[in-house]
Amino acid sequence: MLSVRTHAAVAALSLAFAAHSPAMAADDGEKCEGFNRLLCMPIAAAASVADAAAGVAEMVNFKKPSTKVIDATDEGDLARIKRFDPRKDPSFEPETMLGVAVNTYLTKPDPAKDAKRFAVLEYLVEKADISGELGTVLLQETVSQAYFARNPAQESWPRRLALAHLLVERGASAKGINLSTCDHCETDNEFLALLIQAGANPNVQSTTYSALLNRFIRKDQFDAAKRLVALGADPNGSTWGQRSMLVRLVSECDKDLTRNLVPSDRFEAEWEKCVAAVTTRVNFAIEQGADPNGKANPDNGCLTPYEVALEKKNDELAARLLKLGARSRFGEVCRSGG
Repeated sequence: MLSVRTHAAVAALSLAFAAHSPAMAADDGEKCEGFNRLLCMPIAAAASVADAAAGVAEMVNFKKPSTKVIDATDEGDLARIKRFDPRKDPSFEPETMLGVAVNTYLTKPDPAKDAKRFAVLEYLVEKADISGELGTVLLQETVSQAYFARNPAQESWPRRLALAHLLVERGASAKGINLSTCDHCETDNEFLALLIQAGANPNVQSTTYSALLNRFIRKDQFDAAKRLVALGADPNGSTWGQRSMLVRLVSECDKDLTRNLVPSDRFEAEWEKCVAAVTTRVNFAIEQGADPNGKANPDNGCLTPYEVALEKKNDELAARLLKLGARSRFGEVCRSGG
């Protein structure tokens, strides 16, 4: 379970974000809505942010961040922050104020205040214990994408990188954070490298996001995908359940579905476009080390990329898979126990 102080920080973050956090879609319907993106973390987080806030209210009578804390962190008023006494108000605990300060720094860019706000963060990080779960929760905030919905990505990259460096240098662990929720990570290799070196698993996925490598390849971000493989991402990783990433890639081009979704006069052009795009992604994945047979085994139903290509009536891709090393009867042999 999260500690009382970490509950307070999580609740402070949730309440700070809740008023203006729209539903976010990673790609093609993969969603973490509002502050629930924290719940994509594979750590012992609260069952919901509402539960976290309710639990804190019960344990420490904490309901929302103090307006004094919000104003002081917004202004970057370090002298005022230092005067706050947690014995008078639980929301003055360093852990709780840190949650508010992180939200302010990430979501409200202001060149005139950024340096002062960062000084507040440095002070609070020294006062709070971020070596455990709180540090991981705050690092997840640098990964999660809600602040990109309100600010240009170019404005957010430097701040999230600076904050991640601060947290890691002061002892925060990236073990357990969910990199699959990372948006705009394809352009920020230093950020990914920092978190992976601090313990983040590049192959993690959740119920709402597939592994980051899969997302990069599906978006044709091949340079970023190569860098991620160099950092330890597995080209043979699974995407939901036990089926391989290659099976997922192949399945995205379905002839019958395409025929049903587009006007007849555009079908051929759209189908050729789909086949070309998916074939390029499959070629790339295999070049990076993906098994042409999709690591098919009894645990994943022995389903192979070749079989999926045939099922989707993508004969061109099926033929290409055979040239790339796939075996036409691999799935059949697997299912027979051979």
